[in-house]
Amino acid sequence: MQKLNYDTMKSYQSFSTIEEMDHSVRGFLYTYKSSLSEGTLKVLTFIWRHSVKVFGVSFAKYDTIAAGVELNRRTVIRVVKTLENLGFLKKVPTARMNGKQGVNLLIIQPYQSIDDLLTNHMPPHDVTHDVTPNKTENKQSSLCENKPKKRTNVTETNHITPVEQQSDNSSNNDHEIDASFVPEIVHEKFIQAAKPFFHAFDIYRLWKRVLIAYNKLNFKRCIEDVMDIIVYAFKQTVFMKRMRKIHSSFEGYFYRTLYSMLNVEKRRENRHLLYDFIGSDNNCIE
Repeated sequence: MQKLNYDTMKSYQSFSTIEEMDHSVRGFLYTYKSSLSEGTLKVLTFIWRHSVKVFGVSFAKYDTIAAGVELNRRTVIRVVKTLENLGFLKKVPTARMNGKQGVNLLIIQPYQSIDDLLTNHMPPHDVTHDVTPNKTENKQSSLCENKPKKRTNVTETNHITPVEQQSDNSSNNDHEIDASFVPEIVHEKFIQAAKPFFHAFDIYRLWKRVLIAYNKLNFKRCIEDVMDIIVYAFKQTVFMKRMRKIHSSFEGYFYRTLYSMLNVEKRRENRHLLYDFIGSDNNCIE
């Protein structure tokens, strides 16, 4: 059992940069997220966020994690064990300087990035195969809600079922309005990405979700600077829809995916602002 100090933690660093770690974690989530419980995702996210001092290494105690995610200690221990079994974490026990048992180092293991997974055409898969099938799997999953209307097979058409086809209050021809009718407030890059799959009203509704996520995180940069992330989140949601991995609404899944990706970018922005502040402060020291 090794003594807990900075050199010990540094020796277990599993990534060379924060960006490399982020890509690895996203690849793991892309593969396994649909089979992970809400509690497991909370613990995973907590460990991820607390593995930036030494890239990929968290030394947070079980009690600290439990308090941070509002779960009991026993549940956290069980979740860590699950993530170990999935190959996401490696647990290394350490000792204090007085020889007594110290905290466990929780080391995030390298995993293929989403880009690599898509390049190799590797679809996400479930971890557990003996669970009860989700009863919503065979239900219509529209853009904004699920209603027992006519089923659309997403593998046979480019257009994912627009919400107007599910609305009793909409005109029968509303869904035929194409992307050229989308208001100018919607970014052109988003329109180009969405128009092969959605009509004007749905593109506009999705863009409103984009603005909610963007404004909620209070970015210092303009939305143009994160458009690549927004488009990427949309494409990932379309891919998961085609793989029939989305059991809720398309809009809700897109919002959660986008918010998660933008949240990572926001943390990166905050780190840069902190470094800039420290650097400018040091320049003032005489």
